[in-house]
Amino acid sequence: MTETWTVARLGLLGAGVALVGVGVVVGLTSVPQGQWPSVLLWLAGAAAVVLGALVLPRVPVGWRPALRAGALGAVVLAIVAVVIVVASGMRRDPSVVPVPLSTSLVVAAAVLVLAVLAGAAVGTARTRPRAPEPADPDLLPREDAD
Repeated sequence: MTETWTVARLGLLGAGVALVGVGVVVGLTSVPQGQWPSVLLWLAGAAAVVLGALVLPRVPVGWRPALRAGALGAVVLAIVAVVIVVASGMRRDPSVVPVPLSTSLVVAAAVLVLAVLAGAAVGTARTRPRAPEPADPDLLPREDAD
């Protein structure tokens, strides 16, 4: 399947490249030294989005909805994990959540991975092609009929 690049698509690509360039220049000239870890975290998130956009069209069709949902779940889990990690540093009573923080996040990530695998299994099982049944000889055209 050949894909044609329209003028609008090329324009969006050019605008995106220009905005990324502006972001790089502004980032390199105005980010204080103490904020580079958070900048690198955002860049890793952007790299994950680009990687997902490059990989998703190349996976089997039955896996795509599950992987999209998994990517969305991973974003939500990352946001919640940041809030939990920051809040755990300010917690006065450690008995409020008796489970270690790392255990909670690992279990949540494992549940997410299992849900994606289950969704992919359902997606591939539902679209699996069936073997064609043999034709009924009574319904086939006869060769001697004129």
